[in-house]
Amino acid sequence: MNDIIEKTNNLISVFEKSDLIKNLEYYKAKVIMNKKLLELINKYNNSNDEYEKISLKKEIFSYQEYTEYMKYYNELFYYVLKINKKFKEYTDVRGCHI
Repeated sequence: MNDIIEKTNNLISVFEKSDLIKNLEYYKAKVIMNKKLLELINKYNNSNDEYEKISLKKEIFSYQEYTEYMKYYNELFYYVLKINKKFKEYTDVRGCHI
C-alpha cells in the first residue's frame, strides 16, 4: 500500500513540475490580470440570455490568454478523467455481491 501512495505522490509531483501545469498557471495569471476579460467572464457566468452568452463566449475566446489557458485546462482535465476512469475500474463494486 505504501508503494501505491508513494507512486501517487510521485505522479502528483511530476504533474506539478510539468510544462502543462507551468503553462496553465502562467495563462491563468494572465487571465486574472486582464480586468476586461474577467468582466466578460463574470458577465457570461451571470447571464441567462443564450444569445448574449454566445456573443460573450465569442468575445472571451478572442483573447489569446484565455484560449491558451483553456487549451492547457482541457489537457489536464482529460488526464484527470483518464486517471479517474482507471481508478473506477479497480473500485467499481456494482457487480460484487456479499
